[in-house]
Amino acid sequence: MSGNDTKKSLKKRIIEVLGYLVSGIALYFVYKYVINIDLEAAKQKLSYTWIPLLLVFIAIYIVLMSFLATGWRYMLELLHGSSLPKWRIIGIYTKTQIYKYIPSNLMHVIARIYFATKLGPSKTNVVQSYFLEIVFMVLIGLIIVLTTVYTGSFTLSDELILKFKTALAGGGKVFSYGILIFGVVAIAFYLIKALRNYKSAFSSDNLMRIVKLFVLLVCFFFGMGCVEYFVFSGLLGMDIGFLYVVSLFTITWLGMFIIPGAPGGIGIREFIVIALLSPIYGPDDPTIGILIFRVITVLGDALLLPIGTIFVPEELSEAKEV
Repeated sequence: MSGNDTKKSLKKRIIEVLGYLVSGIALYFVYKYVINIDLEAAKQKLSYTWIPLLLVFIAIYIVLMSFLATGWRYMLELLHGSSLPKWRIIGIYTKTQIYKYIPSNLMHVIARIYFATKLGPSKTNVVQSYFLEIVFMVLIGLIIVLTTVYTGSFTLSDELILKFKTALAGGGKVFSYGILIFGVVAIAFYLIKALRNYKSAFSSDNLMRIVKLFVLLVCFFFGMGCVEYFVFSGLLGMDIGFLYVVSLFTITWLGMFIIPGAPGGIGIREFIVIALLSPIYGPDDPTIGILIFRVITVLGDALLLPIGTIFVPEELSEAKEV
């Protein structure tokens, strides 16, 4: 193994360990809320009649993941310079979703790189397509959150605002602004770097790919926000706004990219939802709701494995190098 490979392996290992550490802390936070749930009150709310609805939600999740898969195909085609087999790419994306739980989100990326390069794109293009996917997700996510904040659809509790103000006092404020500025510069730099070598990047076909990508990602965030909204409002009866939940889901989804080594974002998403909602709605309903939502996504990812395998040829399925 070369020195560069050793450094990459060490870096990957450090990210995974940090991801597990953060997930462990977040899960402990969630655990403290779970053990304090009023079980009698929870039993009165939970019902077997929810099962058909949960199955519908899982089906919606599977469809929306195909939106992300198609968006990734557009990015990969833009960088590769030609069209790629639609269902093969969707199959690779959906088949590898389950990999993010074992051992972490990084394995999902590695598996995608392995499979996609078998279809022709270079490893560099596949890696760049992954980061461009994140760039567009972050950009659209920020637009959604900032719009809902500006319109007053998404607000924080007074308790959390006070905590943030305390945390941002003095040097913390400078540090936070520094992180935000660094993030904006990094996104812009990578977007320019990834596209500058492609003379046809802004052809009419590729511009249409980018437009379609934006539409698919917006539909994904609003679609998943809709599912989460029905869990909180429809099943648990929480008096919560639709756009508030869309922003909440967007924030929790982007949280997975902040901690890339966390397996499937487990613990991170739950921590964010409980931290934001419990000061307003109490601890029980947000905790129950996000656990139900986690069941939907995990079962959905499990079903995506055999579904994705249908569209991935046998010669691409033997991922011995992964």
